Amino acid sequence: MLEHSCRLGLEGIISKRVDLPFRPGRGNHWLKSKCVERQEFVILGYVPSTVSSRSAGSLVLGYYDSGKLVYAGRVGTGWSGEQSRALRDEIENINGTKPQFAKALPAGAEKGVRWAKSSLVCEIEYRGWTQDRQLRAAAFKGLRDDKAAKDITLEASSMRSQSTPSRDPSDIHLTHPEKLLWVEAGITKQGLAEFYAGIADWILPHIVGRPLSLVSCPSGTGAKCFFAKHPWPGRDKCVRRVKTGEKEPMLVVDDLTGLLSLVQAGVAEIHPWGSPADHLDHPDRLIFDLDPGEAVPWMTVIEAASDVRDRLGALGLQSFVKTSGGKGLHVVVPIQPRADWDEAKAFTKAFAEQMAKERPDRYVAINSKRLRSAHIFVDYLRNGRGATAVAAYSTRALPRASVSTPLEWDELSSGLRSDHFTVGNLPHRLPSLKRDPWHDFFHVRQELPHPSR
Repeated sequence: MLEHSCRLGLEGIISKRVDLPFRPGRGNHWLKSKCVERQEFVILGYVPSTVSSRSAGSLVLGYYDSGKLVYAGRVGTGWSGEQSRALRDEIENINGTKPQFAKALPAGAEKGVRWAKSSLVCEIEYRGWTQDRQLRAAAFKGLRDDKAAKDITLEASSMRSQSTPSRDPSDIHLTHPEKLLWVEAGITKQGLAEFYAGIADWILPHIVGRPLSLVSCPSGTGAKCFFAKHPWPGRDKCVRRVKTGEKEPMLVVDDLTGLLSLVQAGVAEIHPWGSPADHLDHPDRLIFDLDPGEAVPWMTVIEAASDVRDRLGALGLQSFVKTSGGKGLHVVVPIQPRADWDEAKAFTKAFAEQMAKERPDRYVAINSKRLRSAHIFVDYLRNGRGATAVAAYSTRALPRASVSTPLEWDELSSGLRSDHFTVGNLPHRLPSLKRDPWHDFFHVRQELPHPSR
């Protein structure tokens, strides 16, 4: 039960001794089994936002150890703009002087801090500790008025928690790191950078070395966003240029530094080509984007993905599935880069049209709003030269900060929708997996079938 909960990115489970009645309060009759680290901390002050007046940009946190106050770092994500202003006002009402700490603070920790009396308690979700015992990838989850600040000590699991294996985003300077990119979800630029640093080993193989089309939202995903696929003024040199035959060069990243530079530019979605920059004219993957109309039940979308898998299997092709992060599912087919784009598009077009011909009650192969309301559009248009699809593990510029997420085929279910995984819960899922759902994706050796097949 706990393993399944963690795979779904949930917080964990609470269980009760079967031989005892329901009783209020703390005791050994209840057991909390966690997928993710959560802990209460004392709010010691805040750093004002540089992008929004009368708002908190980050909170300074601490806890007590043997009656002495210990510095735990800062949190700068997890709240909406309204909550940020409310937090600032509440902390200003209890403003004070710098408290006495058990030991000297790290260099730079005091910069810009407006200190407060140690009376507010908040709950924080985090992903381990840095080497100097500061919280890593911390996210604010709310105030706790049921606990007194003097009672906040580290729980046993938190004391045992060591520095988590995560790439360090600190070598990229983020201007206005507290800028909210997803207002409803409370995800800031700093939060997005920490998210990608934490899942770098998962996302980088799907985007490195490929021309990219980007959805850029410099004012946040709730404001105007636009597609960007050509170099922009002030672009970091680690986002390099590559010639593709278009009038202007396109963009390529080669490592985490390049990815974090996209975060600095306000990029909310990453859409790579189906071919690497070193063999642009020969795709190494095909994508079927199953885009359901509004009247299509979710289970029908799952059945459609399984249908695509089975049809591909009959042609000798192994396929993989991921959520789009929006409404549908993507079925992805790795291939050897020998066929050209015309051949790839011809194959996927014929495949989609055959599905629509055999099941006209369920599928369409043309992008028609009139026909799509009660059908699934089998979108093969992602397989032309220059066409793109959202990358595995890329965020989406949608209110919940959803993430396009690879799955095992047997994970598809009625309870796991296409936008289930988000910046908030995907990092809970990945450590709980026994293996990468696409563990052999880059090792499959298969070719596009000959048209005669």
